[in-house]
Amino acid sequence: MTGTAPCNYTPPSDSYQDPESKASSFLGQLAPVPYELTSSPAPRQDLESKNSSVVAWPEADHDRPPIPTSLWAEGGFLGCLTLFGGFVGSFATMGQVSSFGTYQAWYLEHQLSAYSPSEISWIGGLQLWFMMFSGGFVGRLFDAYGPTPLLASGTLIYTLSLMMTSLATRYYEFMIAQGFLLGLGAGLVYNPCIAASTARFRHFAGTSSGIVLGGSGGAVFPILLQRLLGTVDFAWAVRIQGFIALACCIIATLTISSPAPKNKNTPWIDTKSFRDAKYVLVCLAYALICLGLFIPPTYIVQYAQAQGLSQNLGFDLLSIMNAANTVGRIVPGWFADKLGRLNLMIPSALLAGVSCITLWLFAHDTATLAAFAVIYGLFGGAVMGLDVAVTAQISPPENFGTRVGMSYAFMSIPSLVGSPIGGAIYASQHGGYSGMIVFAAIFNLLGFAFLMAVKLMINRNIFVIV
Repeated sequence: MTGTAPCNYTPPSDSYQDPESKASSFLGQLAPVPYELTSSPAPRQDLESKNSSVVAWPEADHDRPPIPTSLWAEGGFLGCLTLFGGFVGSFATMGQVSSFGTYQAWYLEHQLSAYSPSEISWIGGLQLWFMMFSGGFVGRLFDAYGPTPLLASGTLIYTLSLMMTSLATRYYEFMIAQGFLLGLGAGLVYNPCIAASTARFRHFAGTSSGIVLGGSGGAVFPILLQRLLGTVDFAWAVRIQGFIALACCIIATLTISSPAPKNKNTPWIDTKSFRDAKYVLVCLAYALICLGLFIPPTYIVQYAQAQGLSQNLGFDLLSIMNAANTVGRIVPGWFADKLGRLNLMIPSALLAGVSCITLWLFAHDTATLAAFAVIYGLFGGAVMGLDVAVTAQISPPENFGTRVGMSYAFMSIPSLVGSPIGGAIYASQHGGYSGMIVFAAIFNLLGFAFLMAVKLMINRNIFVIV
């Protein structure tokens, strides 16, 4: 998640409802409420043109922009090309980051066997922290210079980090190569992918960000690494993944563009945003969720082995979770543009937390673990896929980019410490997983509560599209 300059497209108010107004019927309440229209007059009704790809406005509103009814209508060729590049870039970067559980299981038995799971998980935590924290300054640089310089530099750093990881043998070497450098390189590639797609698609923000985030190769990289480790040594297994990442990042650099004008006067930190209670609560919700969100993919391989399953089956479970995560990022985004972004994100956070205490806590066989992997992957993916769209909905267009970057920086600290805390709880229980599982569930549920508070601040009617 990162910053973008404001897009020229402003969602029309015809299909939205003033949060302060109260309609007399249930159907009259079903209207989205974006930031720009929170104090608008009574809603108007769209009139759809039968032979057009956009929705026509009533005669009194011909000066307003039409509502696009498809991704092509809103973004055109360059917009769809940007989505393709963003998908490929996300595949290479988020795919590698979300597959750290595979590396952790390998390190526990090989290079870092002298270290505890909690200590090894700091490598993955540092990776996530740099990728998310970089959203703040990457957003500002995106506003000033556009996506291409960031993508090109990120490609070089990201590829270098994987090559250095292939040579690492000591803990501090993995921390530098796979923790610091990989996280920084991934952030320089991943954040512009999200920013550019959001800049080109304001009306279809949920769908576009879902498509880009759906490119996560988390379903591919664990299986790929597992197969490579069975045929070549660790060094070449990582190098082959590095060459794949290089090809993907080059494609992203050549295809991603942004229509937003370059603005070098954007502030690095927008302190006024912290006076907006809805924005602050959303950031707190993201932070709470991130404390628990990444624990299941980090430890599911290790947990499967503790239940007597093979390491290969554990890798397969991680791939299943990441595949479901991909679906969860794409499909809810499309529905969110029609039913409301908060309306989809809120139950997703709730069900992600509930699945931990109703399935994972009692999972001792392959079938139950597979069911948990699918359900948690789906709803955890929806939470991750809708955060940009939700932030866009409660932010004014003129400082949307800075707000998104700040929210990612806000999420970075919990992402850094969440998995190590889970590992410390595991160690305190002398190999028991129940405390770690309950910890992950509680913070997903706390995030759900804060998101619900934001929805009720916008409109107290729970059925309104928000």
